[in-house]
Amino acid sequence: MIALIALVAALDAGAPPAQVVTPSSLRDAKLVLADYARAIGDEKAWKKHKSMRVKREVSVKAMNFKSQEETHLVRGGKVFSLSSTPGMGTFRRGYDGRTAWADDPIFGLRMLKGAEADEVRIAATWNSEWRLDEIYAPVRAVAPPSDAPPAPLECVELAKPHGKPSVACFDAKTHLRVWEKGVQSSQSGEVPYVTRFSDWRVVDGVRVWHQENVTVGPVTMEGHIVEIVFDEPAPAHLFTLPKQK
Repeated sequence: MIALIALVAALDAGAPPAQVVTPSSLRDAKLVLADYARAIGDEKAWKKHKSMRVKREVSVKAMNFKSQEETHLVRGGKVFSLSSTPGMGTFRRGYDGRTAWADDPIFGLRMLKGAEADEVRIAATWNSEWRLDEIYAPVRAVAPPSDAPPAPLECVELAKPHGKPSVACFDAKTHLRVWEKGVQSSQSGEVPYVTRFSDWRVVDGVRVWHQENVTVGPVTMEGHIVEIVFDEPAPAHLFTLPKQK
């Protein structure tokens, strides 16, 4: 999701997310997240793997273009994401376990700090969907925001070390993640976003969403997974901060 939002972060910051209220009748956030972990499948199915490469196609109808995004994840907390966008250039983000960085045509190569670095470190967490209550702390149950889908939902506020929390909502029957609202930090400021998750498919024994619709201001990006490959060798230099040219 980081790479998707980075494509249009400078276009429109939009309005901040609405505050949510926490009625006492809501289920405990950790129970909601535990149900989600069970719904996607046993983590043991993926524990045997050491790396994963995910390829997405991203389209923005309002801007009439499509792009390719490829993300490499390595057990132990490393990530590298590359997005190639016609007319805009190449966007790269990485984390080698120590340093988070970004390189794009707008702001160039830079080391990330604070909330921006948090976003990349979180994206680097191996098998993160099973440990959301560890990555985001504290977590708390909240009522669905007013602009959430009308279906019965259970929502959890996910705090971050820096920056504003996000709200993730799960279908009350299937327990799968369906909606998320938050603010991503960028060089151009805080960027509110709304993401819708759909098209769940089983990949090596685990359910994975294959469709993400991300709305940032007036722009909606459609991201679709076209390939997931496990245990493919990834060069170490992909994840490290590139040298200044």
